[in-house]
Amino acid sequence: MIWIILAIFAIWGIILYVAKKKGKKYGLDIYGPLLMLKTEKGKKLIEKISRKKLWKHYGNVSIIICIIAMLFATYLIFRSLIISFKISPPQAPSPRLMIGLPGINPIIPIGYGILALAVAIIVHEFSHGIMARYGKIKVNALGLLFLIFPIGAFVEPDEKELKKANIKKRSKIFAAGPASNIILAIICIFIISFIFAPAIKPRTDGAILTHDVYNLERWSIIDKIDGKDIESINDVKLVVGKFYNITLFYNGKETEKRIFYGLYVLNIFDGSPAEENGIKKGSIIYKIDGVIANKQNFLSFMNSTKAGDEVKIYLYYNGRFINKSIILANKYNFTGEEKGKGFLGVEVGEINDFLINTDYFQNLMNPLKTNFFLFLSLPFTGFSPLPKEIANMYTPSHTFWILYNSLYWIFWLNFAVGTFNALPSIPLDGGYIFKDIISYSIPKLNKRIRKERIEKISSSISTLISIIILLSIFSIIIIPRLRFFISS
Repeated sequence: MIWIILAIFAIWGIILYVAKKKGKKYGLDIYGPLLMLKTEKGKKLIEKISRKKLWKHYGNVSIIICIIAMLFATYLIFRSLIISFKISPPQAPSPRLMIGLPGINPIIPIGYGILALAVAIIVHEFSHGIMARYGKIKVNALGLLFLIFPIGAFVEPDEKELKKANIKKRSKIFAAGPASNIILAIICIFIISFIFAPAIKPRTDGAILTHDVYNLERWSIIDKIDGKDIESINDVKLVVGKFYNITLFYNGKETEKRIFYGLYVLNIFDGSPAEENGIKKGSIIYKIDGVIANKQNFLSFMNSTKAGDEVKIYLYYNGRFINKSIILANKYNFTGEEKGKGFLGVEVGEINDFLINTDYFQNLMNPLKTNFFLFLSLPFTGFSPLPKEIANMYTPSHTFWILYNSLYWIFWLNFAVGTFNALPSIPLDGGYIFKDIISYSIPKLNKRIRKERIEKISSSISTLISIIILLSIFSIIIIPRLRFFISS
């Protein structure tokens, strides 16, 4: 596989070399590892669209949207920077997560990612071009960008005319790209909320299992217990120490399983009394020293014990009932807390700890019924695209989910491209807007400052802010790892 990848990049290197030597007459140029294909096609379309009077108002709205996005994106970066001082290296974002390219960023699916990125770049660049032509600034060329495959488009306004334009006109041109991305993201949110999300209905009522527990499959719906219909998690009321017949809806089919109910052992601490006495993950604890082991009773009992106490544990595991007498350890030795307290070394849960209602994913997939940041973070939690096992719990077809996921990723990448490009950091659009805001503001504060001095001050401030933003982004990745390296 590595040889195939190396061969592809070697061929790409040859293509770039040939394009540099002989590509000018075909409209080909290179920019680092990128191949640019310039063309005159599309200029007439931009010219025609730019004649509409609405672009005057659109430009003003774009500046407002861009400034709001600039403040929002800057806040997120500095908030993440503060958090980076508190998290461990495994929790820190990887460098790949900072690159918004499908195939490199592990959370962006290649198919949906390429579609959404293409839409985001085309909308972004054409908005710049349309606003430039509305402002009577020449568009030199349009084109495509290639990195082995097509990865985007660009519109190239005339740089000399752009520099000569007044501040407001120039700011409108820079703001049009990020603002259009954000507006398209908002449109996608409304389409998802009012057209797609209402169609997401569960195939059956019940309670969804979020873990593989009690020999029941994760992402199955408990719709009956001992023949009684389950409408929600409130109907799941099991008694410790009893057997139950559970009817499940899983992957489009109904099955029935018999379980013994008690506290489910999720995890065993290394070197703990539980491990040394052979207690396994998946064991069911139903009694401890004669006390019925529901979660509240179990925790209260363990809180009353001391290191060195002997307790009798009653278990059900792999179809057998087992009793064990165990000497408790010192909790402080394992957790660094509550010195002298008895410690068994098991992490346990009861069935309601692993259940959510069927409307959970209905609401999660609807941006107007869930927290916006939760909706935005679906790719990080593994819920976009929605796993097949979860999608099968709901009525929409496979085609529906393709359309929903396409819209979601168009929203996600347009929002990401728009807010990132709004950052007050040159060479991003927000950086040039920020610089123009400074240039506009300085004469308002002091009318005696000369034009050359204004340019120097605005350039210095915008350069400083750009460096701070760049260093902050890198620090989010580096600081948790640096702290770990220093402490070790």
